[in-house]
Amino acid sequence: MKGFGDLYKEKKKKTQKTKTSNEQIIKQAIQLHLQGNITEATKYYKQLINQGCNNPNVFSNYGAISQGQGKLQNAEKLYRKAIKINPDFANAYSNLGNVLRDLGKLQDAELYTRKAIELKPDFADAHSNLGNVLKDLGKLQDAEKLYRKAIELNPDFANAYSNLGNVLRDLGKLQDAEKLYRKAIELKPDYAVAHHNLGNNLQDLGNLQEAMILSKSILKLRRINQGYKLLAALRITIINLLSKNFAETQHYINKIKDLLNQESINNFENERDKKYFFAYYRFIESLYSLLKKENKSTFSRIPHIGESHCLSFAHQNLYISSQLNQIQPVLITGGKAWHFANNQKNKWKDSFTQQIKNHTYSDKVFVSFGEIDCRKDEGILQYSIKNNKNIFDVCKKTIKGYLNYMEENLSSNYSNRYYFGVPAPTRRGEILDEFDFKRIKVIKLYNSILKKEVLFRGANFLDIYALTSTKDGENNKLHMCDTTHLSPKCLSILFKNYFHES
Repeated sequence: MKGFGDLYKEKKKKTQKTKTSNEQIIKQAIQLHLQGNITEATKYYKQLINQGCNNPNVFSNYGAISQGQGKLQNAEKLYRKAIKINPDFANAYSNLGNVLRDLGKLQDAELYTRKAIELKPDFADAHSNLGNVLKDLGKLQDAEKLYRKAIELNPDFANAYSNLGNVLRDLGKLQDAEKLYRKAIELKPDYAVAHHNLGNNLQDLGNLQEAMILSKSILKLRRINQGYKLLAALRITIINLLSKNFAETQHYINKIKDLLNQESINNFENERDKKYFFAYYRFIESLYSLLKKENKSTFSRIPHIGESHCLSFAHQNLYISSQLNQIQPVLITGGKAWHFANNQKNKWKDSFTQQIKNHTYSDKVFVSFGEIDCRKDEGILQYSIKNNKNIFDVCKKTIKGYLNYMEENLSSNYSNRYYFGVPAPTRRGEILDEFDFKRIKVIKLYNSILKKEVLFRGANFLDIYALTSTKDGENNKLHMCDTTHLSPKCLSILFKNYFHES
């Protein structure tokens, strides 16, 4: 019969054996994780946790895998467990901050990321991560300082250069942002995010050919998220349309279809990119078949500055005062009237300033901004409700600020300025809800104020609302390319029947 001492020795030996076995499994799991074998690494991490392993690295590493798979709630639980085991685990605090940011819990994200920096002041990743949180909170100057600190701590930190480029871009410093994206790519040649950011930045600067070359190089990269390939193919499609290369526009529409057939749609890193991609792709696919693709050039071109609406009349011919003109789109991606109405520098104003330098060949200019200010789920309507503001006052303030900026920057180069109104809203469901009715009223109000203010400033107005509206204020669907954008076929109708001269 074994005595107490023998049983104790056996138990101790068994515990040591289990500990040694767990240490071997942990090493193997981490090795597989580093090699990118996520499936096998996950099996080992789960096995360790099920066996009662209490190693904080196991929970943190498994949390990183869950986060990469979009399982954010599970990742949050795992990071919190790692912190509970080791309250001084700086990496886990920083990673938890990232997850909370992705979950939209920005204040909590800031708190945990600051804790990571407190525990590890030279933690470059945490400084960059906190910069991301503060950028989302709209604290751009503070975010800039943190990115610069991250670079000071780690001069080879490609992510921090790209992140700093993003914040400088938002601050309206596109040329400075370009240098930082290039530095990030120099440090990390296959860095997909930096390639994508640089491509967007070059397009916003009006450097279309360089943006296209870069985007084509993204398509050739092997180790790159397929979602970024879709975005690169879309950018090439847009650039070809802007450049009047119709054959290549069609080619890349087909290229996008091929990528979609490969289920690339499941590889977007965030919903914002996915939403942007589909909005533009579906619009261009619908628009392309409606455009007249005449190759003959005219002696006169008119720049059409705006967000996506400027593409509706891309390279279409139009007679104004018996002179034949061709419409040249100048895209300010995502630009809202509000972006030009406020007093702060931003990427849309800088894009406008940089691009307009290349389009001074005419005494006429078309301007299309405003539709996305009047959306149901964002813009003027939601701003007024959230801040308990009078909708008329918000519309008038936005429009006056927007037109003041445009007139100040356009009137010296263009003696004839043509502002486009906002189309009537298209019904998306069978039943209209409270916000649908409010939006119908907002768009009618917005157009009436816009028309009055444009004409007051000595510019011309094209009443798209009158063209597209039923007596109830809904879209009559007679002149649309899709639910949002005008068909190119209505251009001559607009000038014939809905043109108001100052």
